[in-house]
Amino acid sequence: MNDRNIVQAFETSEHRARLDKLRTLMSNAGMDALVVISQANQCYLLGYEPFSGDEPQAMLVTLNDDPYFILRKMDADTAAEAGCWLPQDRVIGYAESYVGGSGEASAWEYIGQFVKDKVGASARIGVEVSGLGVFGYHKLVGALGVQEPRDGSGLVSACRVVKSERELLYMIEAAAIADRAMLAGIDKVAVGVRHCDVGAAIMSALCAGTETIPGGPPSPPMIRGGDRAIAPHQSWSDDVFAAGQQAYISVGACRHRYAGVVARTIHLGPLPSHRKRQHEGALAGFQAAVEVMRPGATCSDVAQAFQAAIRPYGLIKESRIGYSVGIDWVDGPSLGTNNNTEILTNMTLRLLIAFYERGENYMLSEAVRVTKGGAELMSTIPRILFERPAYNHRRK
Repeated sequence: MNDRNIVQAFETSEHRARLDKLRTLMSNAGMDALVVISQANQCYLLGYEPFSGDEPQAMLVTLNDDPYFILRKMDADTAAEAGCWLPQDRVIGYAESYVGGSGEASAWEYIGQFVKDKVGASARIGVEVSGLGVFGYHKLVGALGVQEPRDGSGLVSACRVVKSERELLYMIEAAAIADRAMLAGIDKVAVGVRHCDVGAAIMSALCAGTETIPGGPPSPPMIRGGDRAIAPHQSWSDDVFAAGQQAYISVGACRHRYAGVVARTIHLGPLPSHRKRQHEGALAGFQAAVEVMRPGATCSDVAQAFQAAIRPYGLIKESRIGYSVGIDWVDGPSLGTNNNTEILTNMTLRLLIAFYERGENYMLSEAVRVTKGGAELMSTIPRILFERPAYNHRRK
């Protein structure tokens, strides 16, 4: 632990082991240094959990020394209290004059100059280019003094795909919170109830957690159904639930930024035969994908098994059926028929079965841990199409 005796989510030894894996990848890619831009990757390597707004922050990783963390001074001064394991002399704060000003000075220039001073002009510098906008890229690269840095965008992500036992614990805890929030939302759904009231019930449960697991800052759930809430990634709309409608709820909970996810579908009133068959097909695809999801298979194998299982039901799904999940949701390869990434023990994947058609809102989803013996599902909620009464909840 660090010298301030702050409680960290992970032992410092685990963070150092992650850095060792990253350094091997850096060396293989011909890099002497890597500027880590992604805040999810910074959290993974440093244990620093807060989300920054527009203020730049970066991490400098070299092959032979402890990293540096460069961020706004007010955040740098309390980085240890926010989980960062680095000693204070490795946490560098830039002045407030770089924040919210109207001049030409940019914190990206400060970061770039700091990196250049530390590693030297001849160093082979990599940058997570995918995490930079056009303005930030221009300012950072200009200060680094290189014409074009090496792109290190996927290096930390490759380290994150296989989870440690502590990471798995936090994901299981997050899944338990997500389950509780999902059940609170389903219990609230009724004819005449506003979508926002269901959202409020879910958000409250995400904040509260369980009796033994503290909740945390929640992401808004997705509530898709009805006349207006039809966009695939819509939180919710100014709509109410009506008889005959079908809607899905997708919930994400976090423990130390590790995500637990679950989604279920609700129908209000008697269930039509075509919607019952849709669920049966989706469940068949879900089960087929889980059966194939084991070490040695590929993401493509899983997706193809799903497609073969839903085909007899007349169902078509062109989008991916899931992705690797961890810190801040997506952290690795997708479950698509064109992705040949090998599935490994202790990968965690979000299986996402959804059909995005107007009036046919459907989703069945949860997180899965890959073990040596196969897939373990993290949710305990029944994989059913939930049915709610078709009468107004206000009736006496």
